[in-house]
Amino acid sequence: MDRRQHLWHMTAEQFAAFDVQLYLDTHPGDRNALHLFNSFQNNYQRARKEFEAKYGPLSADAAEQDSWCWVNDPWPWEREAN
Repeated sequence: MDRRQHLWHMTAEQFAAFDVQLYLDTHPGDRNALHLFNSFQNNYQRARKEFEAKYGPLSADAAEQDSWCWVNDPWPWEREAN
């Protein structure tokens, strides 16, 4: 999977989790929806971790704690041009 595909996959998982979250706001007792939300959320977290390990942090909160590498690397949108 190349960078663009990985970013698309991660974004799709995040969107799906958010969509189910909105449903759960009005249907909090739906156990199947809760299971689905947890699945999408876990998939998103895993995809984000893999993406950031390969391409660098997507946001400042993902920067390493012992250094501030966020500003040393190109911004995510700067990498898109390459």
